[in-house]
Amino acid sequence: MSLDELKTQNIRTVTEKALVCFIKNGITNTKVSEIAKTAGLTERSVYRYFPTKSDIVISAAFCYWERAKEYIAWELDTHDYEHLSGIEQISIILKSYANILFIDPEGIRFSLDAEVALFNAGKNDRVINRPPDKFEEYSGPLSQAIVRGLSDGTVNPEANIKQLYYNAYDSILGLMQRLTVGVPSVSELDARERLYAMCEMFTRAFAAKNVEI
Repeated sequence: MSLDELKTQNIRTVTEKALVCFIKNGITNTKVSEIAKTAGLTERSVYRYFPTKSDIVISAAFCYWERAKEYIAWELDTHDYEHLSGIEQISIILKSYANILFIDPEGIRFSLDAEVALFNAGKNDRVINRPPDKFEEYSGPLSQAIVRGLSDGTVNPEANIKQLYYNAYDSILGLMQRLTVGVPSVSELDARERLYAMCEMFTRAFAAKNVEI
């Protein structure tokens, strides 16, 4: 194994082990020395790859959102997805995103902790590779479903599509994060019903006027 390959492998190992530690113990309570020990490296070696703990958090956040996107892709594969209309695809995508809360609640809580930790470190703007992907790139499933819906007439061309795109992802994530914190309103209503109602609200906002949801 070359030095570059070893470096890449070690960075990946540190990132994956850090994500496990952060989810289990919280970012604040996790020391770099603990991450190094779990990864089978020295603390000095970890700092060679990541200058600060915040850089480890950023890498772990990338890793988490890649895992989340893989789950969404897997769930979409369980549907007859390619034969659905654009608005039908949008409905499935949003609910698949919301389902992450029930598959990996600790991971969703980590996403909240990471945002706070990186904001406090002045580095929150560096976490960009997550749902939502940049709208103009049309690389994510939701933006592709929107394009399909505009083509087949099931998405309203007069709607503020870009705003709805970001609002849908950020609102659903915000509710998921809130549901992991345990505030009083969380126990008053069914979490799945709340999330699905939000998904349906955004689906209706995307839909063309002649489309029934």
